[in-house]
Amino acid sequence: LFADEGNMVLGKRDAKIKFVEFSDTSCPFCHVAAGHNPSLSVQMNPRFATEAEGGTYVPPVLEIKKLIDEGKAALAWFYTPGHGNGELGTLALYCANEQGKFWEAHDLLMNKDGYSLVNDKVKNDRTKTGEVASFLKTALDSGKLKTCMDSKKYESRVTGDPQIASAFGYGATPTFFINDKVVEGAASWTDSFKGIVDPLL
Repeated sequence: LFADEGNMVLGKRDAKIKFVEFSDTSCPFCHVAAGHNPSLSVQMNPRFATEAEGGTYVPPVLEIKKLIDEGKAALAWFYTPGHGNGELGTLALYCANEQGKFWEAHDLLMNKDGYSLVNDKVKNDRTKTGEVASFLKTALDSGKLKTCMDSKKYESRVTGDPQIASAFGYGATPTFFINDKVVEGAASWTDSFKGIVDPLL
């Protein structure tokens, strides 16, 4: 997965710690794992309350990004339709990555307003790429983003990414691989990831 230049990889492809995330911008549990939509997280289950909300949950994607920023890990991100409305969000992330702005777009799509955008407003309607581009205009060049989304350049990822997940034998979102280990669902970093990752550091 990391050797294939067509796959979206954040960080150094030869990093010792390799994360794979199967995700969906419309999936509530993916929002929990991303850590940018605390109101949704607490609404779903009090166990997803972070320290800031008086809980102990540690969103794993935030910790993965820290390791990537430190040059210790890489992440391969793939779309899997866990909630059903994430196709435009997926196209936006692939196109944002072209501008070197994956995380900026990701964090906006994974916040409260992003959740509403993908699930209530645009869903999978290809005529609404302009709304997605406008929503992300503070993070990147929205004109280039819309052109990229409309070009259908990454349309094959909408169907191809889930096939990769199926080949691994997993379809739930989110699902994470850490090298050869797997963590399913929006598990806390402390509970399910730290024990796998720390010995690799």
